[in-house]
Amino acid sequence: MKFNPNSSFFRFMGTLASFALLNWVFLLTCLPIFTIGAALTAMHATQQRYLRIEATPLTKTYLQNFKRNFLQATGAWLIVLVLAAVFGFNIAFWRGNANLLATPVLVLMVLAAVVLVLVVELVMPLIGLFQNTVRQTFKNAVLMIIPNFFWVLLLIAIDGCAFAIFYLTNIGRAMFLIFGFAFWQYIKAFAYRRILAKYTDEI
Repeated sequence: MKFNPNSSFFRFMGTLASFALLNWVFLLTCLPIFTIGAALTAMHATQQRYLRIEATPLTKTYLQNFKRNFLQATGAWLIVLVLAAVFGFNIAFWRGNANLLATPVLVLMVLAAVVLVLVVELVMPLIGLFQNTVRQTFKNAVLMIIPNFFWVLLLIAIDGCAFAIFYLTNIGRAMFLIFGFAFWQYIKAFAYRRILAKYTDEI
């Protein structure tokens, strides 16, 4: 029996092992909730590099990106959490309020929450790729929504499918714990590539 480490089977297994290790490191760096932003930023930057250079050492590249963008990505993530808490509280409050202002304020808060979801899809990848202030990064994300609306909706749809698989199936949860989070972001990387290619030649 011949052992060929360059065969398609062993290359596939090697890639799977690399994604599994990346997945576990990603989960570990997400454990403190406030570091999720830095973890997502590092994952996005790593996956974009992997699309360009298949020989990229995934875990090493991820840790480098995590360290490099930690402060800015964490600051952006904390802003997102605060805004989400504000919008969520207002939506819950005004839903049960009979005041005349309840309906317009509720609609405004729902719209703001939707915009926040759209912006969050773009903020972390922008931090990983461009050097800007947090304020400018949020501004750029807002300005990029309309020109790339289809792709942003596709990203949200991918997220929806991933969450459904995770919450509705036991095998889905098992696969996510093994390599699923890394693979989920790898799929999204193709859409991000189409969006970001309009603004830079580095991908």
